[in-house]
Amino acid sequence: MAAPRFAPDNPHGLILYDHPSSPCARRVRITLLEKGLGWETQLIDLSRLEQRDPAYLALNPNGFVPTLAHGERVIYESNVITEYLDDAFPEMPLYPREPWQRVQVKMWQAAELAMAKDYRPLMYQRVMGPMVHLTRSLDQALAAARRSTSDPADLAWEEKVWRLAVLAPEDEAATEARLWQWLERLDRQLDGRAFLVGERFTQAEISVFPRVMMYAFVNLPITPARFPHVTRWMAALRDRPSFASTLSSQDRQLLQLSKTGLLPWLGRTLRKPRRSLGERLRLAVLRRMARRRLGDTDASPPPRPSLRQPRTGVIPPADSAAQRGPAPAPEVQALPLTLYDFADSPHARRIRILLREKSLTWQTVDVDLRRDAHQSAEYLAINPNGEVPALRHGERILCDSQVIAEYLDRTYPGNPLYPDDAFGLARVRMWLALEAGTHKELRPLFARHVLGRNGAVRFDTSEELAREIIAKKLAHLDAQLAGGAYLVGDCCTMADIGWYTRIDLLPRLGVPIDAARYPHIAPWLARMRQRPSVAD
Repeated sequence: MAAPRFAPDNPHGLILYDHPSSPCARRVRITLLEKGLGWETQLIDLSRLEQRDPAYLALNPNGFVPTLAHGERVIYESNVITEYLDDAFPEMPLYPREPWQRVQVKMWQAAELAMAKDYRPLMYQRVMGPMVHLTRSLDQALAAARRSTSDPADLAWEEKVWRLAVLAPEDEAATEARLWQWLERLDRQLDGRAFLVGERFTQAEISVFPRVMMYAFVNLPITPARFPHVTRWMAALRDRPSFASTLSSQDRQLLQLSKTGLLPWLGRTLRKPRRSLGERLRLAVLRRMARRRLGDTDASPPPRPSLRQPRTGVIPPADSAAQRGPAPAPEVQALPLTLYDFADSPHARRIRILLREKSLTWQTVDVDLRRDAHQSAEYLAINPNGEVPALRHGERILCDSQVIAEYLDRTYPGNPLYPDDAFGLARVRMWLALEAGTHKELRPLFARHVLGRNGAVRFDTSEELAREIIAKKLAHLDAQLAGGAYLVGDCCTMADIGWYTRIDLLPRLGVPIDAARYPHIAPWLARMRQRPSVAD
């Protein structure tokens, strides 16, 4: 059989599983354009939960967009995709080759992901919920979701969005305050600078801009008076061809709506138990207008074409080496290490394990999460994301466990915990992204059962459904381990260490690791526990 053909402008067989209004998908589109790569698009309709369809979950078990197929290879999570593209197609690099600048780019990516944990619920509360409520009844919204998923957690989330119940009023105000603080940090970084890192355009701009641009959608306008440096930076990027051409029509419409005050009015009015005659009339007019623009939501949508699959038979990409830059100088390796730690944090624990794998010594500063020490002014000056761990290496400060782990693995010789080839490295990062992608379920469980915060914990759905979501991720992990002793390749990598520190904690969160249910996880856990580095 002849190998399947791609369009002449897509010789590498790239397929992007995309949604036009996703900032994560947009950063991949910008990256592809900046690198001069062609691709095919498979649209995933987030408004109908198509990202939760079993066929899509088989490609991306996190159930997010984007996903990228490169020939037969599948890569998910936007930052993993963009770094893979830079490794696989090293022309026109967007990640700096200089190691410390590269770390700074990746820390801005981690900072954006931390901000997104606040932006996402506010977006659903102030934009997605009102729009779904305006255009569909609850029964219609659930019927649309059921065409893609029967998962009780997905349906419970869809109902919560429709009912405008994602955030309580006090949570909404606190979330807004944190988003303003994050933007103030960005403005300080850009004071006197054209770019976030170094003296040139990098992946940091591509990663941060798409979601910052969307602040206006949630009624957080970025004005020159309050944010002069962010405003200047955004204006310069907005006209860049790759940014201008990837702004979707939906985002243009939302930008226009954000100037009218309509969305805040809509959210306030829909939450009212009783509405005036004028409010009811205005809602009726808006509902008709929205349904005409979006199509008749009462009618069943046309059948979705079968999900396009990665192409077999395409010449596989070369196993290019990851673009990691020169090895650090001995004087850099000799600098003292200080770990800002919390004993029960799985993210901090994985860094302790890595340090022992490298036979390194370090000092520890305890950051007591139970006493909110991670939110103190002293600690926020070290890690503005307010998370543990952080690492001080000489005068350098690194935040985010994934950034710290890759930095240490590159800086120090000894047992390597990341592969050197582009796809092997992407596979490790994807396993870590899968673990990180469950933060909506893991963080409240950790807060309740480890930190003891029974009265101030918010679940997207419920504690019971959160445990079921985690159990499905564990089933995916177990299936992978059926084919080998470790998650990637034939030796332990950071993917194994990261998941081990999470799974070893799960019984305390009420998620048992049943050997009958997960027969391949049990022996893997035993192998991991035999490593001297894991003993705390």
